Amino acid sequence: MRATTSQQHLITAVFEAAREAVESPTHLIPGLDCDRTEYAVASVLLEEAWVAQEAWVSGF
Repeated sequence: MRATTSQQHLITAVFEAAREAVESPTHLIPGLDCDRTEYAVASVLLEEAWVAQEAWVSGF
């Protein structure tokens, strides 16, 4: 299944935000894997966006 344009924009924005969020901690903690941490942050942000959308669609 292909992502729609709005989904692609959301995914891009989430990964940009995750990259920014990861930059400071990786400088403070040298052993932190930047790519894995960025992916983890992006995963949480995307899940939160999905939950918020589902709540909005169902009227909560």
